[in-house]
Amino acid sequence: MNISKIIFFCFFFFAINICAQKKISDSAEFVQFDCAITQTKQRLDKHFFASTPSMELRVNNDDYTYTTLQFGKRKNKMYLYLRILEDNICLKKEKNVDIHFKSGEVITLKNEYPINCESFFAKQLNKKEIKKLLENEITQVKIYTYKKNFELYVSTTQSINIQHFLQCLAAYKIKKSDEVKIKKQKKQKE
Repeated sequence: MNISKIIFFCFFFFAINICAQKKISDSAEFVQFDCAITQTKQRLDKHFFASTPSMELRVNNDDYTYTTLQFGKRKNKMYLYLRILEDNICLKKEKNVDIHFKSGEVITLKNEYPINCESFFAKQLNKKEIKKLLENEITQVKIYTYKKNFELYVSTTQSINIQHFLQCLAAYKIKKSDEVKIKKQKKQKE
């Protein structure tokens, strides 16, 4: 191979590497393909649980505030968790989250987590709500609190990621690894 070709390829790869390092990327720009479901050995109310990675959604009517959105599964039941990343936001235990779809439809979710000022919302999703989330593009999420209402606009990519994580978790079978180990140990002792 000729020296000029080697120098050209070295320069070419060096230039690509420099451009890639300078690129500022937002994770909201990319559709997720990996399910990345996590199941630890911890238990919640004596049952194993699994969860998807949390997504950060920017609050549009408040500067520098974000909300995390995450799905969880326990005993084959699906849960939606939202947390406003701001101090002293009190949520009532009533209807306080609206999810708006591109079609114009809106579903209202009731907080099942006790009244709290930890900015935390939890809801067990029923089959109808899961179906609606999977079949429709989400455009906005509104969270109503004692202090103020938080509006989160959801991009098309974020909506696809929400649907992807929900599909992954719906198909995920919770492993009961500790229970299996205990049964094996009992049989070995006998």
